[in-house]
Amino acid sequence: MSDAPALTPASFPEYNTQLQSAALQATRAALGLPGDIPFHRSVHPDFAKELDGCSARVLSIANKLLALSDTASAGGKGKGKARLESQDDVVDRFHSVVVDAMDQLLERADIGLDEFLGHSKAPAIAVNAAQPSAQKPKKSTVLPGRLDPALQHASHLAKPQLAFKRKVDNTAGTVWQPTLRHKYNAKVPLGYNLQDSDSEDADPSSSLHPYRYEIKHISYPARMFQPAPPIPPRSFEDTPFSWVSTPTDFASMLAKLRGAPEIAVDLEYHSYRTYGGFVCLMQLSTRDEDFVVDTLALREEMEELNEVFTDPNVVKVFHGAESDIVWLQQDFNLYVVNLFDTYHASKVLDFPRHGLATLLEMYCDFTADKRYQLADWRIRPLPAEMLQYARSDTHFLLFIYDNLRNALLDRAQSRAQSRAQSPSSSRATPASEATYPSSRAPNATYPSSHAPDATYPSTHALVREVLSRSEETALRVYEKETYDAEGGSGPGGWDTLARKWNKASLTASSSEREGAAVNVQREVYRAVHAWRDRVAREEDESTRYVLPNHYLFTLAERTPGDMAALLSIFHPVPPVIRRRAKELLDTIRETMKRALGSRGPTEPPPAPIEETMSVDVETRTEQTAGPARNETRTETAAAAASSLWTQAKGIAATSSQLFGSSLEGCKGEVPCAVKLGAARSVLLGTGAGKTSAEVPMSRTRFVEAAARIHRTLVIAPSVPKVEELKVKVKEGVAVREEEMEGEVLKNEGAAEMAFVPSSERGAKAVVDDTIVVVGQGKRKKRKRGGEKGTGGAGDGTGERAATTAAGGEEEEVDAFDYGSVSNILDDGMEEADEGVRGGRKKARGGRGPGTSFYGDFPAPPKAHSEVKRGNQSRTFR
Repeated sequence: MSDAPALTPASFPEYNTQLQSAALQATRAALGLPGDIPFHRSVHPDFAKELDGCSARVLSIANKLLALSDTASAGGKGKGKARLESQDDVVDRFHSVVVDAMDQLLERADIGLDEFLGHSKAPAIAVNAAQPSAQKPKKSTVLPGRLDPALQHASHLAKPQLAFKRKVDNTAGTVWQPTLRHKYNAKVPLGYNLQDSDSEDADPSSSLHPYRYEIKHISYPARMFQPAPPIPPRSFEDTPFSWVSTPTDFASMLAKLRGAPEIAVDLEYHSYRTYGGFVCLMQLSTRDEDFVVDTLALREEMEELNEVFTDPNVVKVFHGAESDIVWLQQDFNLYVVNLFDTYHASKVLDFPRHGLATLLEMYCDFTADKRYQLADWRIRPLPAEMLQYARSDTHFLLFIYDNLRNALLDRAQSRAQSRAQSPSSSRATPASEATYPSSRAPNATYPSSHAPDATYPSTHALVREVLSRSEETALRVYEKETYDAEGGSGPGGWDTLARKWNKASLTASSSEREGAAVNVQREVYRAVHAWRDRVAREEDESTRYVLPNHYLFTLAERTPGDMAALLSIFHPVPPVIRRRAKELLDTIRETMKRALGSRGPTEPPPAPIEETMSVDVETRTEQTAGPARNETRTETAAAAASSLWTQAKGIAATSSQLFGSSLEGCKGEVPCAVKLGAARSVLLGTGAGKTSAEVPMSRTRFVEAAARIHRTLVIAPSVPKVEELKVKVKEGVAVREEEMEGEVLKNEGAAEMAFVPSSERGAKAVVDDTIVVVGQGKRKKRKRGGEKGTGGAGDGTGERAATTAAGGEEEEVDAFDYGSVSNILDDGMEEADEGVRGGRKKARGGRGPGTSFYGDFPAPPKAHSEVKRGNQSRTFR
């Protein structure tokens, strides 16, 4: 449409109306097309040609629009990959290609309208994003949320501590001493606190702090207790930044710090490739400029910062300065006077979280990438992302300090007003009287630096509390870590590590539970742990670099015996172990020999003679007089007789294959097992007496062993008694009965009866007045009916013979008449059932005379799925 007028803001409404009208007309025309277009296309070639040309034009326009939308969504770098090639693409990919592109365009339009109308609020502090480099960045292979291994452990770097003028001293047991060349801002001479300590200071290490007196007697500036509007920091792009790595740059930075009322300080250190660690970077920020100091290059010049760090008129803002204060003393002889720790401020204000990242998000709307906390800060030159992270730690810290200080003053004022308006208070608290926050104990007092008669407004109480806690942090003194080889205590002790890893068998307390026994694994663990600490001190490496903790426990639990077994434990082998593997293996072998040699055979201590010779003590009760002797002998005999394997008289053996002739004659009612004793033992030798009085003290071990063996030794078991059987003949049936007199059948257990076939049996089966019943070993007792014509149905015998056990007379039993029993096919089944099975019918359901009977079969078993009686469910109303 070359003849179309140019589109202007004034003509856009009319153009938009025409565009919507044209789209509506096209939609109506498309809906009005008939459904048999494919038929007409196949019949009329000219129509098919025009239809294909129209479809090609529509697809071309659609693809141009898609390319344009893709370019807009990709920031001007789109390539137009989303295309519609045919009718099938329109049907199959319409939603993914067309609808998604329109949604993105509409969403960007909504965002642009919100920004134009002012509905979207800009962040409180604008942080400019890093400018894209001219070169195409390489595709990163690091997983999201992980730090690049090249930045975490730069193994190719040489140790910078080798170039330090003051060499590292890792000797155990030495006491660190400060070596200040000049004491700036001193109120007392340099040697005052080093030689004389105040009476209130009981800690001997407090004399090692040169600025202890200045910290305890500080006078804070008045501006710290006056609320003021927070001063927001400028963006990274607008804030001047200096990388300080030369003495000239350091002197320029120091001149700028002298005139700053507040400075923010933070440190970055390295502790993996060194035993004690060292500081790699120091970040400092004022209200106008940021500094990052290369402390590896300016290690000797850093002590000059004491001129600013010890100035009480300059507020030094740290966050979590517990470790930073110690690092400054250890590496640079730097001390801090007038410290304000924002961590303590967040604790006093009862924030839910107290990290610096939380304060940055709360007050500055800035999210720091905490992955770089674990980065290797020895890298030079420092990558841009690590430098950005280092600047962010102090760039916003002064703004956070302003907000926290105002919050402390506001909350203290609110508490003072609430106490003054409270009707429960006996009197109003004067504004000039100091009040303590609830976080301190009622009897707690401020440090002695504040005079007893010093008063200040109650609105200063929370700020004073934060400053008091910060003073305690600033008074910390660096102490070299010692190694406790015996107890394993301390941060790097073997007992501390075993408790942290929950290895109870390797802790120091395990030796108390095990008594005198030597735990070989614990001894190996202690020896390897001590070897690792010694090697780390010698090579100035961290203990984790020399030997990781999990390998330390593996060596103790799977002690290697040779070099191959030692090296197979590591995957991969640490560099130090690769060079000193033989030394480690020799340490393990020597520890094993010493532990196994000192352990020896573990024998229990000998028991007293009174306990070991309890058998003789029981036997010697015969010497006592009166009834006590008889009672003791009776109880002993009863206890011996109650055992199944107690020796019976006449059966006990008179000699032992192990101890030889070991039995004495039995006297009285005392069994032989009680008075068992031996004068000589083939296993233990000679020297034992017969009584406890004759046993020498040097042979108590023999006496104990002999007594234990005699108490438990089995010589010969006694023959068990067999229960007597009683049988009675009642009404022609042999029945067992326990309380029958004169009709007892004794089974001696030794006689055997041969089986006699039925053809060879006589009419009488009486042998020595004994009833012999073949095949009826456990016949139940049953009474027969006395009516004539009643037979035992199902008995299986036509005639039964029995004799009485007393007189031996034969009693004839009536022959069973099978003819009297009714047949189920007979017509007179009712009468037979009534006479013969009357009792059973009543018991099993009670069939009437007119009921057909086809056998007395038991009820079928219940199915497993059928509800049992205990599983029945009932409904209670």
